[in-house]
Amino acid sequence: MGVDSVSIMYQETDPHIISVAICTRNRAHLLGRTLDALLSQSIGVATFELLIVDNGSTDQTGEFFRAYEEKFAVARYVIEPALGIANARNRALQEASGHYLVYVDDDAMPDPDWLARLLAPFDEDQPIPACVVGKVELDWEGGRPEWIPANYETLYARYDFGNTPRFLQKGDYLLTTNVAFDRRVLLVLGGFRTDLGHRGNNLLGGEDNDIFNRLVSNGYRVWYEPAARVSHWTPRERQTRRWLIKRLFWDGATQPLLDYGTSCPRSRYLREMLRDLRRVFWITRTRASNLHRPDGRRDLFLEWVRQMGRLYMNGQLLLR
Repeated sequence: MGVDSVSIMYQETDPHIISVAICTRNRAHLLGRTLDALLSQSIGVATFELLIVDNGSTDQTGEFFRAYEEKFAVARYVIEPALGIANARNRALQEASGHYLVYVDDDAMPDPDWLARLLAPFDEDQPIPACVVGKVELDWEGGRPEWIPANYETLYARYDFGNTPRFLQKGDYLLTTNVAFDRRVLLVLGGFRTDLGHRGNNLLGGEDNDIFNRLVSNGYRVWYEPAARVSHWTPRERQTRRWLIKRLFWDGATQPLLDYGTSCPRSRYLREMLRDLRRVFWITRTRASNLHRPDGRRDLFLEWVRQMGRLYMNGQLLLR
């Protein structure tokens, strides 16, 4: 499989430093909530460095950071001009000094004990994990809309494997909305795939799934820590049917890149397109008995959208 990942040189890390990275783009209006929550962490700001990676913002992100800079013991601001969340995360990986590298979204609100609980498993659990991922709850602007299906909340970054800490297994996944890595391991793996991940209005995903799969396939352990919680801001503009349809389309488009990548023979992509069409007919037939219910028609339509995303990407790969 062709993996378009950045080549990152292995670097020694300082065992006494924790790096907390926020990758951001045009979110100055939200960034203050996250920075205030970091200032209120129970372990204190002297225990970590703050790294802001600005992925080509055109708003006042830089000026906003300078207003906060002196409140942190160590705070750095870098610009990553190559658009894409994977590029920004790889820049954070390159710039960070810490033995542990923590990623938190610019629209996430960590609990006061979040960082302490996220880092504790590195010292307390055996075998020692290479990665710890925490719970993500949704903070709906104006309240949660009733029409949004609960089983699609993961598309809004909800992440919840229950209240029992455990090692994740093959078939699970992680989100970099709320995660800590042993930075040396992430360097060895070569960082995040840059052909995946959101890029402007392109809602392609999958970079988190890919890094999880590479961790597990290389024998590294991933720990789920539900007590390390953040709430993820879900603005009204994402609470529309239009946004969900777009997000589902790109979710479907991501799957071929994860499953078999970009370097297969053209005949493979043609066969996959035919499978996508057969899958649409199969989904329609198996759900026909539910079409008299409004939610049955809705669910069928949403699954069609996801499959059309797969079909689109396989078509793009066929024409490359």
